[in-house]
Amino acid sequence: MSTWAIVLACGKEDEISSGVDVAFLALGSRPIISRSLQTLEQNEMVDGIVLVVKKDRVDTALNVVRSFGCRKVSAIVAGGSVRLTNLKNAFAQLPDDAGSILIHDSARPFVTDDVVTETIKAGKRYGAAVAASRSVDSVKLAEKGQKVTKTMDRNTIWLVQTPQVFKREVFEKILKSPIKLKDDESALLEKTRQEIHLVTSPPGNMKIRNSDDLAVASAILSASRKNTL
Repeated sequence: MSTWAIVLACGKEDEISSGVDVAFLALGSRPIISRSLQTLEQNEMVDGIVLVVKKDRVDTALNVVRSFGCRKVSAIVAGGSVRLTNLKNAFAQLPDDAGSILIHDSARPFVTDDVVTETIKAGKRYGAAVAASRSVDSVKLAEKGQKVTKTMDRNTIWLVQTPQVFKREVFEKILKSPIKLKDDESALLEKTRQEIHLVTSPPGNMKIRNSDDLAVASAILSASRKNTL
């Protein structure tokens, strides 16, 4: 049973501002998207990759794939703002023997090989697995406006990340759902009896959403370089 990755790099949530795509901004000397692509490229459990980008970014994405030796990328799909449609179009590019599907947001450049591996293993075992980190802060629930309804037990709160891995038959349930995806794919499965396994991932597997996040990511990269000297 092969494992294929779908890397998403389009949609409003992947813009740092209007018309500025996070995936193709520079982080250090390389575009952000190249970092997670190379992690997936080097992971022995990932058999292939389908990349989804905006229509006007297809040529740029192809240059990135070629420049950084991402030979596992078999297709670059022109995507839009609807995440579920992007997933359906990418899924159509996967081979019939793709038994597990990994979803990853290109705006998470620091995903590690270990997290990828453990999430794939858990996805194959349980049917659905998501990388997540425990909340280190107190969490308040405010159901209406900014009035606190109650305090949540932070020991039960997890911050969901990507990668997320699903067996093929489970992933097909997601694609058939009439509900529009607002967040991650696993949210749809919570309405079913499908077991979703959490895989511990470090907070460093951050998502870059704005200029402040980009500054933090640059600082993390700089610190890691100093530590390797």
